[in-house]
Amino acid sequence: MDLARPRTNQSLGRFIAEDLQALSQALLTAEYEGADLSVLMHRAGLITKEVDYYVAAAVRDAKAGGVSWAGVAKAAGVSIPTARSRWGEAEVERRLTRRARERTATGTHSAPVAGRGETAGDGSEARARERAHSMLADALSHLHVRSGLSIRVIAERTDLSPSYVSRILKGERVPAWEVIETLASVFRCKASDLAVLWELAQGMVPPAVPSLEAATARLHATLRGLYLAAGSPDSDKVAELSGGLLSSRQVQALLRGEEVPTWETTGAYVKALRASPADVRPLWEAVAYAFMHRMDATQWESGSVDRPSPFRRPGPFSG
Repeated sequence: MDLARPRTNQSLGRFIAEDLQALSQALLTAEYEGADLSVLMHRAGLITKEVDYYVAAAVRDAKAGGVSWAGVAKAAGVSIPTARSRWGEAEVERRLTRRARERTATGTHSAPVAGRGETAGDGSEARARERAHSMLADALSHLHVRSGLSIRVIAERTDLSPSYVSRILKGERVPAWEVIETLASVFRCKASDLAVLWELAQGMVPPAVPSLEAATARLHATLRGLYLAAGSPDSDKVAELSGGLLSSRQVQALLRGEEVPTWETTGAYVKALRASPADVRPLWEAVAYAFMHRMDATQWESGSVDRPSPFRRPGPFSG
């Protein structure tokens, strides 16, 4: 279905297509492994459902890019009234909201990025919890070193035993959120920067479609949390490790939460900090879904999107 539209950085269809690639690879792997028919049918069903979501997202992207309903109808080989009925704003929003809720219910959010060797249901959720736990411990350990405080002093200020503080910093325990808040206060950092890492380590699932402001704040806080877990490396070093996709100035702007970068930029930043893009991608997607919800019906129907998009990259992210 070629809608002949300009490709924008905020394409919802693009990352659903990436999910389709991962699901197709999982089906091919099952075929090679001689999986039972029930497994093959289940994976084929996931692909069929995801194709429907992709088409809805592709139409949404095309409308946002200025394609008329006549253009959508021609590309799909249907009449204009049929195109409006199938892919009107309310219907597309309903489908993509359902997609987000399905991923929340299963804890998968989206299919893993192709090439990571993970498929839905292969224990990737448990590994994501382990990674988050490790990164949370690394962030707290870094903050401890940066504070210059001894374990005993921290214990006194938090009313915790020295041995318990030590186990937390070593990653042997995931404490209650109140303890994280107390430690953050002692270390003089924002507890919110550690919130998502803590939630992931606990296996908690956020709302499927949070507000745009809440989704953006969670993404920015997580990116800062990963930076702490990596030991607050110099921005020049992060830029170097990004393979040229980020400059030092862009890294600093990202840490200040000044922009919502494209997924390509976000993924490069996460990989530069030796973290897993697959763990962060659902947070970026939440911003994309929330932004879609913010679009009003008049702009949708006219194909005009004049409202500033959080995915456009003025200043250091332009280009």
